[in-house]
Amino acid sequence: MGPNYSHQTCLGVYQVGTLATFQNGLLLIFFATVLLFYTTSLFRKTNKRKIPGPGSHFLGCLTNILALSDKRKSLKVFESWCATYGPIFNVNLGPYKIAILNSPEYIQKLLGSTDMGYLGKGFAYKPLKPLWQDGLILSKGEKWKFRRRVLEKHMFSFKTLLTYMSTLNEEGDKYMLKIGERFASGKEEEVEDLLMNYTLEVVTSAAFGKSVAEMDSFANGELNITDTINRGKEIVATRAFNPCLLLDFIWRLHPLYKVERIVIQSLKLMGAAATMDNRVIPGKKYRAGIKDDLTAAGVPVDGIIEESLTLMSAGYETTASSIHFLLLLLALHPEHQEICRNEIDSVFEDVDLCPSGQLQFRALSKLKHMEMCVNESLRLLPTVFFFERKIDTPLVLEEDLVLETGTEVAFLVQGLHKNPKYYPDPEKFIPGRFSEEEIKSRSQFAHIPFAAGPRKCIGYKFAMMIMLSFSAKLLREYVLETTEKLDEIVFLPNVTMSPETPIKFRIKKRLNK
Repeated sequence: MGPNYSHQTCLGVYQVGTLATFQNGLLLIFFATVLLFYTTSLFRKTNKRKIPGPGSHFLGCLTNILALSDKRKSLKVFESWCATYGPIFNVNLGPYKIAILNSPEYIQKLLGSTDMGYLGKGFAYKPLKPLWQDGLILSKGEKWKFRRRVLEKHMFSFKTLLTYMSTLNEEGDKYMLKIGERFASGKEEEVEDLLMNYTLEVVTSAAFGKSVAEMDSFANGELNITDTINRGKEIVATRAFNPCLLLDFIWRLHPLYKVERIVIQSLKLMGAAATMDNRVIPGKKYRAGIKDDLTAAGVPVDGIIEESLTLMSAGYETTASSIHFLLLLLALHPEHQEICRNEIDSVFEDVDLCPSGQLQFRALSKLKHMEMCVNESLRLLPTVFFFERKIDTPLVLEEDLVLETGTEVAFLVQGLHKNPKYYPDPEKFIPGRFSEEEIKSRSQFAHIPFAAGPRKCIGYKFAMMIMLSFSAKLLREYVLETTEKLDEIVFLPNVTMSPETPIKFRIKKRLNK
C-alpha cells in the first residue's frame, strides 16, 4: 500500500486555511482577467439565431462560476440549465465559452460525424494531459485513428472479448466470497471499495495479463495503483472546476501541484510495469496483453505506456461506479431485482449457458431484463456526466445556426437523459424504456453514457460484459437491501459522478436458492 498522505508533508500543506487564502487570491486575479477580457474583446456573433444561456450579461460568467463553485450542487445546476434553455445554450466561464448541445438531433450532427475536425477534446480535458499524456482519449487525427483501429482489432474484437469470460468468472467468484465475508454480520456496509478492486483486477488482467499485485510489485512506487488513480482524479477535479487553475503558471503555485508530480512519477512506473514481458514472472503462464498488439503495429514504447495508462485509469473506475449505481437502484426497486434474479436463475440452470456455474458469453445475451436495468441505471446516474470537444471545422446545426471553428462544444449527459420529451417521468427507474420496441422509437443519441459515434468509448462492450456478469453472480447468491433514499444522496462531479458519502447496503445470502 502507498503512504497515507493525510499525514505527509505533501498533502499537509493542503489545509483549509492555506487553501482558502490561496484560492481567494486566485479568484481576485481571475476576476480581474475576466474583466479585462470583456473590456477588450466580445465573443463573435455570427449566427442569425440568438443562443440563450445562463448569465447572459456582462458579469454573467462570474455568476456561472459561482453557481458551479459548490460541488454539492453543481450537477443539479447542470440539470436545471438543460431543463431551462432547450436544445442548445451557451455557458460563459470567464475566458471560456461553451456551447452545450442538449438535443439528440444536434448531438448526432457532431458525434455521428466522421469529420476529423470534430474529434478534438476541449479545454476541460487539459488537466488529464500530464497524467494520461497523449493516449487514446486525448489524442486526435491520424494518431488517434491508427491506435483506435489497432486496439479495436485486437483487445476489443469479438474473438478477444470471448476470452475475457474466464477472467470474469474467476474474479467474480472470488469477489462473491469477499462480499459474503463483508456482509456476514447483517449490518449495513459499503461495497464500493470491493467493486473498485474487482474491476481493476479484471482490467489489468485483460489489458496486461497481470494481477494488480504483480503490477504494484513491478512499479514499486510511493503510491499503489488505486491510490495513484484516486490522487489523479482529485487533481483533475480540482483543476476542472476552477478555471483559473487551468492556467499553468497559476497551477504551479497550488499545493496540489506537488502531489501531481508524485502521481506522474507513479504513473510512469505503472506504465513501465504494464509493458513488462509476462514471461519474466516466475511460474506465470504467459498471457499476451496490449503490449504485443501495439508493438506488432509499430507503436513505440512511449506510445504503449500512453495507451496502458489510459486503459487502466479510465476503464476500471467508471465501470465500478456504474455497477455501484446499478446495485443501488436494484436495492431500491426489489420488484425489478426479483425479475432479474428469476432470469439469472434460468440461465445458471441451463448447462449449455452456464456449465459448472461458469457463465458463457452467449449467456449474457439472455439477461434481457438485467440489460434493461443496466441501461436505465446508466440513464439516471451516468458515471461520465460530461463530454467536450473543440471543433476545428464549422458545425452546421441549422441554416441559421452554425458553430464556428474553435468553438468549445459540450454535452451534459444527465440533463439530456432526463429530458421528459424522450423519457416521461424522467426521475423514475423504469427499465422498460430500454425494451427493443422503445429503443427503436427513440434516437440512439438520446442515451449516450458511453458517448456515441466514431469516438464512442472503445471498451463499452467489455464494460457491459463486466456489469452483466458480476451482477448476475451477485443476484444468484445474494439479496440486496438498502435504507438509502436516492433523492437524499449527494453526487459530486469528481471527474466521474461520485457519491459524497459511502452508499451502504445489506447484502443477504439467499435462503431459497
